Amino acid sequence: MFSRLNTGSRLAIRRFCTKLAISAVIGTYGKAGYLTAVSFWIGLYAAFCVTFALMLKERFWQRDGFNHWDEALWLGFVAFGLHIGGNFAH
Repeated sequence: MFSRLNTGSRLAIRRFCTKLAISAVIGTYGKAGYLTAVSFWIGLYAAFCVTFALMLKERFWQRDGFNHWDEALWLGFVAFGLHIGGNFAH
């Protein structure tokens, strides 16, 4: 399935996975707790994706593949899930 995606979609998925991995590593250095730190960094990446989408004037509804808006939504959902999970862990 990955090979059937266009180049922009593949790049969006790679950026998403890279940001998750970087956030997981940075989260180990956080003093507020692992899930809280990872959630913060992923949320920050989501905000950057929204900024890039606005700067590049990407359309929110796009039929030809994924873009920064999709990536921001994915990151936002993951950050929210980790934030909720971190609250239940305490």
